[in-house]
Amino acid sequence: MQELAGRLKVLDPAASESVKIIGYFDSLVAGGAGVESVVRAAAILSGVPAGARVRGRLIGVDADGARTAPREPEGADAADAPRVWLERPDGAGINDAMIVDRAQVALSIIVARADPTMSAVERVIDATTSRVDREAAAHRLRLSGAVRVVAAPPTSHHALTASTVLATNEGAVWIGLGDVVPPDGPVGTSVASDLDDLPRACADARLALRLADDRHRVMDAADLGVLIVLARSFEASAPRHPDVEALDALDARALEALDVVIDSESIRAAATRLSMHHSSLQSRHETWTRQLGYDPLSPRGRARFLAARMLQRLS
Repeated sequence: MQELAGRLKVLDPAASESVKIIGYFDSLVAGGAGVESVVRAAAILSGVPAGARVRGRLIGVDADGARTAPREPEGADAADAPRVWLERPDGAGINDAMIVDRAQVALSIIVARADPTMSAVERVIDATTSRVDREAAAHRLRLSGAVRVVAAPPTSHHALTASTVLATNEGAVWIGLGDVVPPDGPVGTSVASDLDDLPRACADARLALRLADDRHRVMDAADLGVLIVLARSFEASAPRHPDVEALDALDARALEALDVVIDSESIRAAATRLSMHHSSLQSRHETWTRQLGYDPLSPRGRARFLAARMLQRLS
């Protein structure tokens, strides 16, 4: 980092200063600095008083590094994430945005480290964590017996519960332990029979979340039955199956109608749900049979469609 900053100082002084700021806060985090140290760094680097709100607590430090009473900006939201601001009355400085951003990132990491519930949740759902550490985490969370794992987008409205946010290949995912389900969906759930089953339940809840849709806002992995085995075997890098490619060729309206038809007892029942005449839907059924290469309403065709549709949603 220092070598890069030295080179950039010659080529681009502004970029060099940004690298120094990043390195400064990274070193604080790596060294186990506390919240006040991060706010002090923001004040020293900017040359003006800095303030922060961390879990409802206000911290203020002036440009000399001394504590001060912070003045929180008007209109500040009540978000749980740490918030940092600089008290510069004459407009933002050239590096202010970078300082504030890196300070907030550093505070978020420090808060996460200090939160025993969050670290405990991460440990119990991680299969690579030792059994001893996972037992200690489960004891801290007071977990025993069967436990429901809930997966939801990090932007959904979560009830307060033992939870964390995971970084996954599909993006950030909120993971909660308990029977409280976010009301707005989409949500995926799975029940772990015991401590050793929690990593599997977490993975299945994440798969169920990816399969949730407007008609099934809460998807329980148990309701997928044997299809969960197929979902677990999905690999994004694998070649797409011809049945999936056939679904890709259909437009969104056709797929939506097919979903309803497959989920209904008969063509007539599906037509009622779609507000269509059953004869019109019957003609579409014949068209879909030609396009897919099989009858999606036959027993085997229904199974093929459900499997292909699941793989399409996972991709």
